[in-house]
Amino acid sequence: MTHRASNRSFSRSLTAFVGLLSFAGLMAAPALSQAQVVAGDSASVQVLLNGGVLNPTTVAVRDDVAFLVEGQLSLIGQVANPFQVVTVALDGTGLLADTVQLPGAEFFPEGIALDADTDDLFVGSLVTGSVVKIPAGTFTAEEFAAPAPAALTRGAVGAEVNEVNNLVFVCDSNPNVAGATLTGLNLDDATVVVTHQFPGANDVCNDVTFDAEGNLFVTESATGQIFTVDAANVLTPNSLQLLVATPGLAPLAPGGVGANGIAFASGGLFVANTEAGTIVRFDPAAPDVAATETIVNLNENNVANTLLSGPDGITEISETELLVVENGLAGALQNRLVKLTLDPIVQQ
Repeated sequence: MTHRASNRSFSRSLTAFVGLLSFAGLMAAPALSQAQVVAGDSASVQVLLNGGVLNPTTVAVRDDVAFLVEGQLSLIGQVANPFQVVTVALDGTGLLADTVQLPGAEFFPEGIALDADTDDLFVGSLVTGSVVKIPAGTFTAEEFAAPAPAALTRGAVGAEVNEVNNLVFVCDSNPNVAGATLTGLNLDDATVVVTHQFPGANDVCNDVTFDAEGNLFVTESATGQIFTVDAANVLTPNSLQLLVATPGLAPLAPGGVGANGIAFASGGLFVANTEAGTIVRFDPAAPDVAATETIVNLNENNVANTLLSGPDGITEISETELLVVENGLAGALQNRLVKLTLDPIVQQ
């Protein structure tokens, strides 16, 4: 799942210091003075948190702090620890003291979203379908949307705030309930304003994001698809259009989880494939989006083509930086929060 940082935080800056140096060096070359520098298809991996949480799922940034959802999804059907959102330093020093306690013994949180206008956070429950709000400046969760079927009908997965329309869009899916819907809830009272139904009976709505023009993009995990809704049709029910479905987005086996977290950076559309352990890049403006599919070459500790452990939510923190949550449910089973610094390339 993906969630933008506040426009009052550093995440709205062009890039971090290292990125600025890289861009400056490239742009200083006279032959490239008219070129465009964009995020490329390789990235370095920096570990911000390794362990200390069980099955983290998604992350949002508020006040220059990462709010990381501890999903504990491997314990569904068992007795879990108290549910919480933990805070993590963005400088790599690990967990911070502040936590947000989430309600009940069956909450099993999945998605988190930031309202960049108010700094409120929203966290949804995969199991109960309820959504809580964490008001700006606080670390206390309060009920926003009551459990299903009050607002959602299945469960709350990924979420994203659409400030222009005063909505929080939530993926209404549950592994044990057929069908999938992307539901827009009014930020004032959690009433349902619009729904976009997925076409497949076994589709799983997983995460959602918007581009700078207000166009909506949402991932489907069971098959590995990305759907889109034009900005003009966001409030028109059932307006999903298939953008792309490729092998790079598909799960490794039927019943698995493919396309998951989704975010934009420097014009590129980045998607996590949970089972494959990869981050996939597309150019959504290309005439043939599928032809632009590239598996991002991740370099960790000078090891190229590193695979992540169940990459889940993604959040853009600058034009060349993404936060990625590893849920520990695939691959090396690591429960981590990492930062990807995308290597810039030049387009003439």
